[in-house]
Amino acid sequence: MNRTMGLFKYIPIPREYSPDIYSIDYEKLKKLGFNTILMDYDFTITVWRDDNIPDKTLNLLNKLINDGFKVAIVTNSKREKVKIIEKLTMGKVKVYTSMKKPNTKKLKSVLEELGSKESETVIIGDLFITDISVGNRLGLYTILINPYTYGLENKFKQFMAGFTKFAYNVFFYTIGWFFRAIDLVGPNEFKKSVFDIDYQHLKEKGYKILVFDFDNTLSEWHSDYLQPEVIDLFLKLKDLGFYILIASNSSKKRFMNLDAQLSDLGIDLLASAMKPLRFKIRKKIKFHGYKPGEGVVIGDQLFTDVALGNALGFYTIKVKPLSKKEGLWTRFMRFFERIALKWIRKKPTLVKNE
Repeated sequence: MNRTMGLFKYIPIPREYSPDIYSIDYEKLKKLGFNTILMDYDFTITVWRDDNIPDKTLNLLNKLINDGFKVAIVTNSKREKVKIIEKLTMGKVKVYTSMKKPNTKKLKSVLEELGSKESETVIIGDLFITDISVGNRLGLYTILINPYTYGLENKFKQFMAGFTKFAYNVFFYTIGWFFRAIDLVGPNEFKKSVFDIDYQHLKEKGYKILVFDFDNTLSEWHSDYLQPEVIDLFLKLKDLGFYILIASNSSKKRFMNLDAQLSDLGIDLLASAMKPLRFKIRKKIKFHGYKPGEGVVIGDQLFTDVALGNALGFYTIKVKPLSKKEGLWTRFMRFFERIALKWIRKKPTLVKNE
């Protein structure tokens, strides 16, 4: 654990940001070994101080339970009416009130009662100063959502929802942006080279697309060919059923000789990819019908490859550069990489099948 792991406990930056509870990739969370979902109540699963639980929320809660998650509501509210959720879910979803978030004491007791570990628990809420703060302090996986406003007509409740979002934006664009940027360049895994990655495990977890960087990941800087061992690797990956895309920020003109070779192998090449900007690669994977939760980005640079993958919602793997020979801009960015590596907090990795 590095020093920022401890600092992140007191900086309420979420691990993820999602528009609502319905847009979260719960399948990805399961791949990463999480088995417990904690949700806030007000403005998270329904509107503020409203005991009407929408059918789509109940359907989501039941689906999570059927998928093997332990699910609980953890709210600072003292209202007993909140416990209607236990009745509606026939006791499958536990409700804990008066939690006093961001105080961690009661939440620890909830985890003990559920028999859940901090490292296997996700907390979802709309307030960074309570839900995200308490989650980070306990080492939970934190997801911040927009306040729940579906069908909301009450002007005061609309104001409260808007103020909640405004408060986070003020925090994010002041001291929070630095920590969010650091989080964006943190990979799920560190590996020595592309040959040390467990591709079979990735396949078993449902990943279908592999996006490789080229320079100093597959080949030494400014090379325009692939080593035989890389070609052998690609053939094995094709046999496993992966779609392979090489994404490089270099121009297409540079890859004229390589393009024909890759075409024969059935491998796509995207030159001038403009990493870490995601629109070109997102358009490419969308064209082929893949989802973000099915993708893996593999590369040697934090601020291009890893940042791109995280922005896309992909699983990210950082490999060591093949050589010290690099472009001037890359050498300049390596200085900031060394700083970032001292600050990033560890991300969850895929769990091994038992």
